[in-house]
Amino acid sequence: MQGYREQGYGSAGDGSDFVNIDFASEYSENFPKILQALGISLVVSSYQSHAIMLLRSRADALSCSVKKFVRPMGVCVSEDRFLVSTVNRIVNFKSSDMSRSSVCRGELDDLDLLASKLRDEERDTSSFKQLRAEQISAIKQCDKLFTERSSLTTGTLNTHDIAWGDEGLWVVNSSFSCLATVSSESGFTARWKPHFISELKAEDRCHLNGMAMQNGRPKYVTTFNTLDSQDSWRTEQNGTLIDVDSNEILLSGLSMPHSPRCDDGLVYLCNSGLGEVISYNPDTREASTVCTLPGFTRGLSFFGDLMLVATSQVRASKVVRDIPLTAAHTQTDTVCGIWIVNKHNGQTLSKLQFKGDVSQLYDLCIIPNSTFPEMISGDDAISAHLYDFTKEVLK
Repeated sequence: MQGYREQGYGSAGDGSDFVNIDFASEYSENFPKILQALGISLVVSSYQSHAIMLLRSRADALSCSVKKFVRPMGVCVSEDRFLVSTVNRIVNFKSSDMSRSSVCRGELDDLDLLASKLRDEERDTSSFKQLRAEQISAIKQCDKLFTERSSLTTGTLNTHDIAWGDEGLWVVNSSFSCLATVSSESGFTARWKPHFISELKAEDRCHLNGMAMQNGRPKYVTTFNTLDSQDSWRTEQNGTLIDVDSNEILLSGLSMPHSPRCDDGLVYLCNSGLGEVISYNPDTREASTVCTLPGFTRGLSFFGDLMLVATSQVRASKVVRDIPLTAAHTQTDTVCGIWIVNKHNGQTLSKLQFKGDVSQLYDLCIIPNSTFPEMISGDDAISAHLYDFTKEVLK
């Protein structure tokens, strides 16, 4: 779903490169049925595929809507808000009943009926009109529409996890080895760093990557090691879970950990290099393995008794060649997919596996109270004619 093509820094290549990516998947018969029964849908980021994927369900079938972004990683979702971190921006989407209703009423079906100033002969080519028509059709089928409202340019922070908190939008700033808040006033405000990081420099020293929120503030983070030199994590591995409040290392010796999350009094995280999800009890200080999956675990979300886990294929690189997962699996027999797991006993209840070109996933979030959402970015063909506004009485 494209129209106005974004240009400039961090381009993912021409449109044909994106179009030719095969997003095919196969899934358990009950996968869409579970989403439908829970009244939810999923959003998944793939920096390798330059894509955000919306996984929706209808009539016991699964649908995947794909949107192009430049190296998307962290995703933050609430019922009416949707944020995506890209190579150098954070893009803010909000649900828009007004825009969806105008499309569903057919008000935008005929471009020629719009005011002349809303039409452009150079832009409104036959291909543009076709894209616009396809996007109108997609909006008419959705039950919730997210439209792009704003974006923040941050520079390349190698932004990993992102989350809304009581003090605004928090991000894991991996480039500067810190947690930060971002706003329209500056690229970022550094708010916390591990005690072993001596200064803020864009050197990705320990590969700080994961952030778990609790009571509106960051509570736990994950790193790949505890060293204080540029790119040290690429050669020295000693993954940690750290308490933000006390700056205490709670767990060490982890293998490339990601995606810490707080749920029901426990801290869950991906021990990615072992293909594990583990839980940590802050009261007893004990850790246990919840499940082991045939892939690089990264991306974690919860819904009641269910835990949703994303896995990626092991990719050939100097960083991951010696991790335990590569001893048990090759790149071809590790799975890029999504697993629905019973969080209490680790039993796999359903799964989806990408069978085409998608091999790497980063984040996985749940969109509540919507089984068939859609999103429209500012460079989509229909975006020029979508409005979301409020009314005030002028005196």
